[in-house]
Amino acid sequence: MFQIDTSEYNFPNVLWHIKPTIEITIKATAMVLVGATGIFLNSVVLIVLIKNRWLWNASNYLIGNLAFVDLITLIFCPWFMLVRDFYQNYVLQRFGCQFEGFMQATLLLASVGAIMLVSYDRLSVAALTPDAKITKTYVPRLIGATWFVSIALSLPWIIKREYMERQWKNHLEKFCVEDPHVLGIYWHFTLSLLVWIPLGLMVVTYGTIMWKLEWSARKLSARGGGRAVVKAKRKTMRIAALVLLVAVICRIPYTILVFWRDRLSLEINSVLSYFK
Repeated sequence: MFQIDTSEYNFPNVLWHIKPTIEITIKATAMVLVGATGIFLNSVVLIVLIKNRWLWNASNYLIGNLAFVDLITLIFCPWFMLVRDFYQNYVLQRFGCQFEGFMQATLLLASVGAIMLVSYDRLSVAALTPDAKITKTYVPRLIGATWFVSIALSLPWIIKREYMERQWKNHLEKFCVEDPHVLGIYWHFTLSLLVWIPLGLMVVTYGTIMWKLEWSARKLSARGGGRAVVKAKRKTMRIAALVLLVAVICRIPYTILVFWRDRLSLEINSVLSYFK
């Protein structure tokens, strides 16, 4: 395959450099509203847990870890996404190209790990024996393990992404590419970790909790008492079902996006494929 001296030719696509001001304003405002709300609420959770020693138990440590992951994600990730969207060139350059994917993958996997730990903790409290519960002693080890695994699994985003520059006659093109032969397969592996494994665990966890609550509610009703308790348990079942439904709805679009992306051309830059 021959190499073209692109410096002899004008850039073959339309040069727009940066999105219109009105589009930037709308997107940035929406992101600020969502991000600020999430940062505030997760900060409240962490502050309440830190200031009240009587809340320092295994379950609340796991909730605190989930709030911390969400907080860090909302502080850093949206701005990388906006900058990448606003500019035609990849302005984050080499450090951003390698660190952005690694950071987002780490935080997404850490969030999934936190959700799985919280789900198991809810299951152990609602339906398992006391011996199956996560103790305060093991919580730091489990949280540390999820972070270590998340960081280790995200390393390919550093190794297999590369910042590139290409000089045209009228434009210096800057873009970030990933090795599609490696990361193309890794995307599907990541998809399983981010979607199918946690979703399967949530189906089992909340399904078991709902079955346990329904069984105990029917047993209590058969004895002719505890109407308020029965009503509360069935309300809890509806909330659990809603949580599961939302998890499914939120994960399906991501799954579709990854499979759709896998069918796209391997040409990952801003130049039309027919130029050569």
